[in-house]
Amino acid sequence: MTLVLVGKLLRDVRWPLLAVCVILFLFSAFWVKIAQRVTTEIAPFFNVMGSASGIGKEIFDEVIFKGPGKVSQAVMGGEETQFERPTDFLAVELLHPVVVILAALWAIGRAASAVSGELDRGTMELLLSQPVPRNRLIFAHLIVDAIVIPAICLSILVGTQVGLWAVGPFNVDYAALDKVRDKLPPIALAYIKNGPATLEVSAARQGWALINLAALIFALSGLAMMVSAAGRSRMRTLGYAGLIGVGMFVANVIGQLWDSAAFVRPFTVFFYYQPQKIWLKESWSTDLGNAWANGSPLVEVNVLVVLFGVGAVGYLVALRIFTRRDLPAPL
Repeated sequence: MTLVLVGKLLRDVRWPLLAVCVILFLFSAFWVKIAQRVTTEIAPFFNVMGSASGIGKEIFDEVIFKGPGKVSQAVMGGEETQFERPTDFLAVELLHPVVVILAALWAIGRAASAVSGELDRGTMELLLSQPVPRNRLIFAHLIVDAIVIPAICLSILVGTQVGLWAVGPFNVDYAALDKVRDKLPPIALAYIKNGPATLEVSAARQGWALINLAALIFALSGLAMMVSAAGRSRMRTLGYAGLIGVGMFVANVIGQLWDSAAFVRPFTVFFYYQPQKIWLKESWSTDLGNAWANGSPLVEVNVLVVLFGVGAVGYLVALRIFTRRDLPAPL
């Protein structure tokens, strides 16, 4: 009976799931083209102009990511990300608001409707009239998460590979400098002559980084499931769960921008979402000292353990609440 219930839940979400997967697939493929354009045309232009005027890359970064630009830098990986490197730029995709927002909307929207949505529609009584214990309903939603979350991550992985195949090699293009080439000093011309003709790009570790995205979705899903198990109104549950998700995201960003507020970051799931470190540095942990000790080493924690742990606790709490609560009769 559990498999029948899982099939029913999968049928309920098949079209939204398809829409999310298609959007993420297309965005991932398009992001490869953006990465190629930025790293082979725009970044070399600034590098040459900087070498011609004696201005280092650090000055450009300081100007671009000053004021409001610092928010974008914080959201997209912080100061460690080198945007002129193709692999670094590709890794930013998993931190892009399109990916994070879609992942959060999916996790919160699906899980928040799991129990309260059935109650709100008046279908819970019909569902439980079948020989299905209450705990099987929560377990069925867990199985659905185990199916749809990898599907979402796979759409990103396939999109990136298709994009890399479609755009071809990352050949550096200095065409933007043709109009001023005769006015460039010898040091700039030497930079063009001696610079790399093709930039190396690798998405080999993207699959490992996507595990971090899967863990984030599961954590948000577990939290939303916990709220849903205690509610009866779908819209109210979506509001509460959405408030939790948005609140944690905003708190994490503010903590990155304002040192005095950094102490709240470890209490948000987004603090443990660091796919660029997994992709670029093969680092699966983060140090709590980044938020609690002004960057000094304190305690390293595995990001996957925390996120999967939060999701598991959310499901366990949802199971306890749902199996013990009184269910209102449909109106």
